Amino acid sequence: MSVDKKMTLKQAKAQNVWEYFRQVSAIPRCSKNEKQIMDWLKRLAKRRNLACRSDDVDNVIIELPATKGYENIPAVVLQSHVDMVCEKTPESKHDFTKDPIELVERDGWVTADGTTLGADDGVGVALALALLDEKISHPKLELLFTVDEETGLTGANGLKKGFIKGKYLINLDGEDKSFIVGCAGGEQTEIRLPVEFSPVPDSFACFDLKISGLHGGHSGIDIDKQYANAIQLLARTLKGLQSFDLRVCSIEGGTVHNAIPRDASAIICFDTSKLSAVKKTLSEIEASFKKEFAKTEPNLKLELIKATEFLATEDTEHTEKKIINQQSEIINILTDLPTGVYKMSSEFDGIVETSCNLAKVELLRDENQLRILTSQRSLEKSSLDEITNKITTLAKSADAKVETVGGYPSWKPDVNSSLLKQAKEVYRRLNKKEPEVKVVHAGLEPAVIGEKIPGIEMISVGPTIKNPHSPNERVDIASVDAVWKFLLELIPALK
Repeated sequence: MSVDKKMTLKQAKAQNVWEYFRQVSAIPRCSKNEKQIMDWLKRLAKRRNLACRSDDVDNVIIELPATKGYENIPAVVLQSHVDMVCEKTPESKHDFTKDPIELVERDGWVTADGTTLGADDGVGVALALALLDEKISHPKLELLFTVDEETGLTGANGLKKGFIKGKYLINLDGEDKSFIVGCAGGEQTEIRLPVEFSPVPDSFACFDLKISGLHGGHSGIDIDKQYANAIQLLARTLKGLQSFDLRVCSIEGGTVHNAIPRDASAIICFDTSKLSAVKKTLSEIEASFKKEFAKTEPNLKLELIKATEFLATEDTEHTEKKIINQQSEIINILTDLPTGVYKMSSEFDGIVETSCNLAKVELLRDENQLRILTSQRSLEKSSLDEITNKITTLAKSADAKVETVGGYPSWKPDVNSSLLKQAKEVYRRLNKKEPEVKVVHAGLEPAVIGEKIPGIEMISVGPTIKNPHSPNERVDIASVDAVWKFLLELIPALK
């Protein structure tokens, strides 16, 4: 939607939207832990004497009956997902299982205090709920709230035939001032590399090697912004130190498949006589990284900290006191995995066609395995298969077990739909200019819903959200007003 100036929350006309967003933000709702908010939605519907139904995966629909004159018009679905990506800064004490998200207003934006905000898609939930209090003419509205979108589109995948009855679907998970009419499909690959351990040599000292201060962000929307991947930078650093007879005891980084890793660390050991030379090389590597990512990662930091707690343990049999024998294989896999943009679209100018996010690495000590998670996205199934096959081949060359899961389809644009035509007319009337209509490099639920309900017409709209899936997430106040105004004009027009 068109946004030209900064706005404060007090100036916002969408006050009901913000009030619902505050209520939603007070309820813990990390992906796969949405029971509290779904129960809250059901109680809300009961208090309003509105029809409400849920399905086997606990998706919820709240129905608003058609107003006079709209009784015979097909129903309209307004869809949003209730879960959020739960990321926080290293120094944050926030507990996502019980603490409310603290909203902070800053210079025309709303952000959070050291955590993800959850505007993706809490604002979408709030936009839908605010219609409960609005006096506008409308067909029957089905307010559809889905679960667990962020980790695998679980709610959308669980929808059954007949649960949705509408002809049109307006997805409220857009993250830009435009109409989204298509999106990438994707899948995740899990690599499990068996590892063995040996004792740390007596003359070696152990240190904590850390990469931090990176931007992070959404592994789809932000993948073309050339943000650094903390896991891959850590692997490159380890490779750069191999001449010092470096030994790796542990390695970890990243949190979830759809966030670009901001931090990563490894416990490393080497002969103390080489400490000065190691520090000098690390300084050179850090300078090289800062030059490489000068525009995108100004806060990049590479640290080497004496691992005193690690050395202090008296349990000499504990795995943390041992080095990983397969460190060369690990370093090679982490440096060689495709990361970032793989291919640009030949059909849509400036749009990423295919990408991969090296999302997470962790040492599973109790299982004697290293687990690596990647997330691939593509507008084209053949290209998605191509990049996943590359990952699989690389992993198998290191005798790792590989499993690809969580696949979801792409959403092919229907530029001739009557819903899109009406939306464009309303936009032109409100803004005196043509709207931007585009596809995005992210997984959106309409891709799954469209496969389950052939013929349903869909668009995705939403406010301007920056840096989703990271503690820098923020939503533009004026854009929420713009989307709200657009919905109040579009819904009555769908006759």
